Amino acid sequence: MFQERRISPRVHCSLPAEIETSAGEMIDVNLVNISRSGFHVEGGEVLAGLQPPQGLGATEVWLHFGLGQGPLHCHCRIVYKRRNSHDSIGLGLHIVSTDPDSLTLIDRFVLDRLS
Repeated sequence: MFQERRISPRVHCSLPAEIETSAGEMIDVNLVNISRSGFHVEGGEVLAGLQPPQGLGATEVWLHFGLGQGPLHCHCRIVYKRRNSHDSIGLGLHIVSTDPDSLTLIDRFVLDRLS
């Protein structure tokens, strides 16, 4: 049996979102799961080309999406990149920073779907 090892519960969803790169490029993605600590998003082939800026070790992006009461903007680090099919890439994102109100909205969203 699979044992959940995550500290924060994660729930499935399907929400439109945008990734903003360090160069200011906006990429449409689908947010497919969410937790207080991070997200999994899926999108097209353009996600395969996301690389850290010259001389830096991690790729960081902004994830923009909405949860009921309004827009959320989370500064995230890409922790994994996975090819789902020839035209679909999945990214695991860890939240580096966001405002406390956004974390509250995320917590409510997750708890509502767990109960």
